[in-house]
Amino acid sequence: MNKPYFKKDKISIQNIGKQRFWFGVIAGLISAFTLSLIFNRMRETIRFISGVSVDLVILKEDEFLFFNYFFAALASSLGFSITIWVWMRSKIYQRKKYKRYKEQAKTQALFFFWTILFLTAQLSYLLLFVALAGVSSFDLPIDLYQDHWLLFVLTPLVIFLQNWFSVRLIYKSGLWIFYSLCISAILTFILYYTTTVNQNEINSIYFKNNKNAYEYIEKETQKAKKNYRIEFSENTIEILKQWNTNSATEQVRSLQQDFNKKESVNLKTILLEKISIHNYKYYNKYRYYNERNPFINWPYAFPKDILNQLNYFDINSNETKELFEILKELIILANKSKLEVKTPESTSYFNREKYNSEYKVNIEVIKELKEVCDSLKKIKKYAHLSKTLPEVKLNKTQ
Repeated sequence: MNKPYFKKDKISIQNIGKQRFWFGVIAGLISAFTLSLIFNRMRETIRFISGVSVDLVILKEDEFLFFNYFFAALASSLGFSITIWVWMRSKIYQRKKYKRYKEQAKTQALFFFWTILFLTAQLSYLLLFVALAGVSSFDLPIDLYQDHWLLFVLTPLVIFLQNWFSVRLIYKSGLWIFYSLCISAILTFILYYTTTVNQNEINSIYFKNNKNAYEYIEKETQKAKKNYRIEFSENTIEILKQWNTNSATEQVRSLQQDFNKKESVNLKTILLEKISIHNYKYYNKYRYYNERNPFINWPYAFPKDILNQLNYFDINSNETKELFEILKELIILANKSKLEVKTPESTSYFNREKYNSEYKVNIEVIKELKEVCDSLKKIKKYAHLSKTLPEVKLNKTQ
């Protein structure tokens, strides 16, 4: 038995209505441009906040290009949903069957439009919350670009095709799908070139704020390559430029453990420790004062461990020279930092949080540092190097 055949007209401006057709096109274009601007500005806002609170998320060129095109394509497909919604509001067809199909088309167009916007807003809120909470996006367990790039390619395409699927229940689409796909592709390129925000605008501000730290890293890595023939990997240098990621804190913690071992450390480790101290890369195990262990918040090599390391090397070795440079950096850090003492019991919760978040050097660490420096000055073979060490100041206002 043959299935009943319902004749459908070809989709045309006449069947949609000339005024409604152009109104839908204009509404779709305005929506696409507006959404593309919002997507790009929101991304840069989240990056800016992450740079203020933790570490700035800096996308690689290919990754940045990919997501720029994704946002443009997504905005274009969502704008097309608005166009379809406007077109399907035409009342030319009065038959009950076509009314249902048109209601279905309008509902699906708005459903995809608001669902995607809702999911995008939720993801933006999550990333914003993560940035404000002090968790760097470098530490997220997934790589959206490397592991899930296909999802970003299919999302705009599925939205576009789903809109046409609903329309084809009412009209014969003919070449309109092909024409609209070409127009959407052209619009994607236009959106990319007109609404994309250059990430270098925020990057330059972040780099300017960390200019001294980055220049010091560059100077020391070049010095290590020239004088000691030591080369640091790109990943190591990238981690050196981070402060709050898991990789950065693990690097600082690992360096401290290497100095604490009963064996000599290599020159590369010594240089990394010097850079970490100079740039105040802080590994904070606990955010409170511990009377039983006053050294618990100290993230770097302990002064006595540095003294022990000096016993492994010759007086004229590069290692000895750089170990004294570490001591010099520790003294500079100690002299310019606040003393860490027990928080008064009367301190309110909020003031206590502020107290614990400030960078301080425990008084016991400073005392140990002074003892080490004084002992080195008494050793004849270190007399020349000891003269390069600044005086450790203990008379700070607590």
